[in-house]
Amino acid sequence: MKERKIDVLVAGGGTAGIIAGLASARNGAKTLIVEKQRCLGGQFTVGLQGAWVGFSDKQKVIIKGIAWELRKNLLARDAMVEDDPNTDVCFLYDTEIAKVVLDEMVAQEPNLSVYLDTTIVDTLTDGDTIIGLKVLSESDFMEIRAAVVIDCSGDAVVAAKAGAPFEIRPKKDIQPMTLMGKMSGVDLDRVKEYYRTHPPIVDHHVPPAWREFKTFPGFMHFGLHDELEHVDLPEHLEYLRSWLGIFTSTPNPGEVTINCSGAIEAHSTEGFESKAEQEAFSQKCLYDVSEAFKRYVPGFEHAYLSTMAALLGIRESRRIIGDYKVTLEDFLEAKEFEDSIGRGAMPAGAHTPDGVTMNVYNLEPGKSMTIPYRCMLPKGKEGLLVAGRCVSYEAPVANCIRCMPQCMAMGEAAGIAASLAVKEGTTPRNVDIPKLQSILKDNNAII
Repeated sequence: MKERKIDVLVAGGGTAGIIAGLASARNGAKTLIVEKQRCLGGQFTVGLQGAWVGFSDKQKVIIKGIAWELRKNLLARDAMVEDDPNTDVCFLYDTEIAKVVLDEMVAQEPNLSVYLDTTIVDTLTDGDTIIGLKVLSESDFMEIRAAVVIDCSGDAVVAAKAGAPFEIRPKKDIQPMTLMGKMSGVDLDRVKEYYRTHPPIVDHHVPPAWREFKTFPGFMHFGLHDELEHVDLPEHLEYLRSWLGIFTSTPNPGEVTINCSGAIEAHSTEGFESKAEQEAFSQKCLYDVSEAFKRYVPGFEHAYLSTMAALLGIRESRRIIGDYKVTLEDFLEAKEFEDSIGRGAMPAGAHTPDGVTMNVYNLEPGKSMTIPYRCMLPKGKEGLLVAGRCVSYEAPVANCIRCMPQCMAMGEAAGIAASLAVKEGTTPRNVDIPKLQSILKDNNAII
């Protein structure tokens, strides 16, 4: 079996992991990212997310750092659309160009290396300390030992394999999945004119979580209720009358991104038959929603489903039990934590498990909740940090903390903390928090 030693090992090169890797390497640690997909970025790229939600508190920007640098790189390629970066509910970007931009950012870091198409098989432990991972690439196994491991898998794969405590809600309560897609050949001028003259009554122009934000770049429509209310639907599309279907424009002419509910009452942590069922059902939903747009929305007559994401979108799965669990009360109070490493202001809450709508809790304009470093520390485990949507928080907080800018902020903090632990010969739990915060501020992060 092959072996390798590294300072910092990042498990997952998705939304949080790519930023964690960059931050660790820039702070002097020899860093390796292992990623199961063919490219970096996760939901940001192969997940076709397209809408970068969570930078604003409705009055000002609350996330900068490496995420802001990535934004600038996309703007330089004409691969992003924004109206007012201070008040935009999201930025719309080109997911394909994002793949190239991330590769270029990695290539500039001599301390950073990447393994793609690589699966985590197991953890390497010494008592309660995680000391590395066993991974598989094609038919080759490798043991990678590291001073610090950062779990950016989204599903807390490393934490769970290492025996760290976690929680996951019952299937009947968990948020639905989504398989994102793109349609091309859309006459957006006709679409906009149709909705100007036929404004939605049941559905509003934007999701309930976004209605108080002042600006939205590009065009977006939320829901299918009005369009399908009085039409004679084919039997296979009948379920769409109460289904969540959203489309947004992209930086590319005639192209929209579709975000619709997919598999419901399902755990992403299950494999084999369950995983196949989740993928097949979500793909059917995406195809059906695109068919409904084509049939019933003027401007979509000659459009076609051009791309389906290569990665199923998971809103919720395992959440670790950390040294601190962020609560809904923390959000509602816009709490300022002493160990803050980032901020979130998107309305908390969750998509309803039936795939129909969202329940949300909002903050006043100008207010945001800080994200405590302690929520990234799995209780009872050393040598391990967690970043992304699987950190420690109450389920109702989800929509505030799982958005991509917040995952990137956590990734940046985790990468810097891991590199500090290496330099200081300590563990992530014992790093100097003021020093971590000082480095984040020096890197233009907002904490």
